[in-house]
Amino acid sequence: MLMVSASLLLASCSTNEETTPNETSSAINKKELSFKYGNSLKGRNSNIETLTLAKDINEKLKGYGIAQIEIYNQIHNIEGKDALTIIPIVDASNEYRTGFRFIPNDPRRESRDNLTYVVVSELSTSPNGIPSEQIFDDMYDVWENESVCNSVAIDKQAFSLATDGFPSTILNFGDLPSGPVADHNVIGYVPAFIFDLIGASSTGTLAVNFSFGFRDENGDFTDVNGDGKIDLSHTETWFNDAVNWSTDGLAPGSVDIASVALHEFGHSLGLGHSGVLIASVDENGRPDREFLQFSPVNVMNPSYIGNPKRDLAGDDNSIYCEQYSAWPWW
Repeated sequence: MLMVSASLLLASCSTNEETTPNETSSAINKKELSFKYGNSLKGRNSNIETLTLAKDINEKLKGYGIAQIEIYNQIHNIEGKDALTIIPIVDASNEYRTGFRFIPNDPRRESRDNLTYVVVSELSTSPNGIPSEQIFDDMYDVWENESVCNSVAIDKQAFSLATDGFPSTILNFGDLPSGPVADHNVIGYVPAFIFDLIGASSTGTLAVNFSFGFRDENGDFTDVNGDGKIDLSHTETWFNDAVNWSTDGLAPGSVDIASVALHEFGHSLGLGHSGVLIASVDENGRPDREFLQFSPVNVMNPSYIGNPKRDLAGDDNSIYCEQYSAWPWW
């Protein structure tokens, strides 16, 4: 079961160095964290208010068994290249890329040897009118079938908001959190102000993925198979409804929803970041502020710089294979 006490390590992701994490800790009651959308699901973009927010939301998040919070930013120029993209791994044995992993046949996951996901259909259309549930399905299909190690099934699970409850460990609609329904819980488009509350700028953040670890009776993350990784319980993914989403990312200022979903779902599968953001230089050796690129180019590059990426590349495949090539191994 997930315990109500944890510590969260905060660190910055930089192209040049990693800062030493700062450790903080607290104990909370889950009832303290509650959000309410003003009217109904249909009216989710109007009359939005919060209920109990006496403390910074990051303090409250510590009680939810979170192993990692991954914030996906959009970078526009060289000044933003060192922007925070990850609020990292708690107690994850210092493995930056893959600090946690689902265990097949884990009785805490109903002994499944596949992975499951659900999408909240009611929140899967962007504010500018892009129906995204099929896009989300397609991006999970890429990870399942287009990797070089397609040894694990990623199955969409039947889900009804009315009968199954809201599948969020963190958010709710005025009631206590219903909790996860599947291994991966795609919440959909979430109001921008909530991104500000978790410490992610609503103007630069595209999406966020939360990874939750199992804990033992002492409140410590478990590693029952001794692979040096946190046993992953479930994940939760939000997309920022203030972003100018598009289906191709070609229009100036627009962001390709498929590329962001593919990246975030990679995190939900236990993948970390890869690649370094660099700028070209002019004839005087100064950084070209107009041209940024990653080396190498991968879906799991740590920021979105306007280049849609819907195909898995070398590092994407190698890290995915590290996680799943031997599935099921236990």
